[in-house]
Amino acid sequence: MTFGSNLRYIRVQRKLTLQDLSQKLDVSINYLSKLEQDRAKLKPEFLPALANVLNIKIEDLYNETPPSIK
Repeated sequence: MTFGSNLRYIRVQRKLTLQDLSQKLDVSINYLSKLEQDRAKLKPEFLPALANVLNIKIEDLYNETPPSIK
């Protein structure tokens, strides 16, 4: 799985909409949507906040197989 597909999978498992996540991270819905489509450049400093909001490890976003979500 790609970064974007992992992000979308985890977001959906957390029952968060793009709007919910964008508000928690103070970024645009458009930016998150493009990240999920692997069409936006990811800023490294954004990763810790993203992982924190999703309650995951940063590595979970880069795994080849879907992360186990608890």
